[in-house]
Amino acid sequence: MRNFFKRAAAGAVALAMCAGLAGCYSEDKTWAAKLGEDTLPIGGYIYYLSSAYSQGASEVGTDTDVLNATIEDQNAQDWIKDAAMDSLYSYYFVSQKFNELGLSLDEEDQTAIENATSSMWGYFRTPLEPLGVAQSSFRQAYSVYNMKLKKLMLTMYGKSGEMELSEDELREYYAGNYTYYQYFLVNHSTTDDDGNSTPMEDDEKAEIKERLDDYVELINNGRQTLDEAAANYANASSTEPNLSEPVSVRTSSMSALFADALKELDNDKATLVDASSYYYVVQKLDVSDGFEALLEDQDRMDNLILEMKQEEFLDYTMEQGANVGVEVNQKAIASVKLSKVADAMGKKGVSSEASSSEASETSSEESSEESSGEESASSEE
Repeated sequence: MRNFFKRAAAGAVALAMCAGLAGCYSEDKTWAAKLGEDTLPIGGYIYYLSSAYSQGASEVGTDTDVLNATIEDQNAQDWIKDAAMDSLYSYYFVSQKFNELGLSLDEEDQTAIENATSSMWGYFRTPLEPLGVAQSSFRQAYSVYNMKLKKLMLTMYGKSGEMELSEDELREYYAGNYTYYQYFLVNHSTTDDDGNSTPMEDDEKAEIKERLDDYVELINNGRQTLDEAAANYANASSTEPNLSEPVSVRTSSMSALFADALKELDNDKATLVDASSYYYVVQKLDVSDGFEALLEDQDRMDNLILEMKQEEFLDYTMEQGANVGVEVNQKAIASVKLSKVADAMGKKGVSSEASSSEASETSSEESSEESSGEESASSEE
């Protein structure tokens, strides 16, 4: 949750800096902020404002006029504007720190950036383009920023980073938030040679359940492994074994059916779960073994770090960004009408007209979108 006092302090710093910066009152309203050679177009700020509006809308609910609401004991309009500035400050800290650490975007990163831009612009184009946001600005403020944010975060929290997480910290988080288990499943239907599926009769299901209950008992008595039980069932039913690899799932994301069944189990014990279409013979595994497996997979380790620290790190970038010396174009920012953003985004914070079908459309004269469209969201001189 965003911190009001943090945002208020950041705003005070920005205003104090602007007192000595003629650029803060530039007649040029095509840019929102600058730091060295890095200029954020006004369209980037409008995107951040629209994103903040959407977040605010989710806070107040669909039956409330967002702009007249109160969020975290603050006037919603001020909250939204402060949140947009938080994002702007985060953008600049991430950009500056990324360069300071000598990081770069490789070919794979660039491909991911283009894919993200193409995909998300198809969704956001309808509300944002009439507000004066060019696809190039969206790419800079959303796609490039998020890629740099991710790489910077993994560098700073990773091995030898400024905020390096110890293996013990990672292990503790993993053990407290994940469940490690394995299963084999049996379909409630039968399939003939032509691939046609037929639901089992109740007596057939009862017979299978009794057999699977026996396997569970054998596993829990240490007389059979899950692998052996899966193979034995396959042999008895003339089917292929349907045994999963060990899986690690965030406990809060599991279905209630599985979560409740596994919660009561000790490590290496099994139970039978009757789902709507399958029986599952599920065995709970030692979560420590799951963590050891995760240590061998850098992609999964990266995802764990992102999950564990992303909110904290985002707050950190906002706080730090307010103090890196960003030149804010206050006149351009003040000219953006929040009411027009609200109209474009709708009560729920997302335009009902946005559709993925527009992703394939290309804008004519995209390079001039920023200047030609800016007056639609900004007041005239």
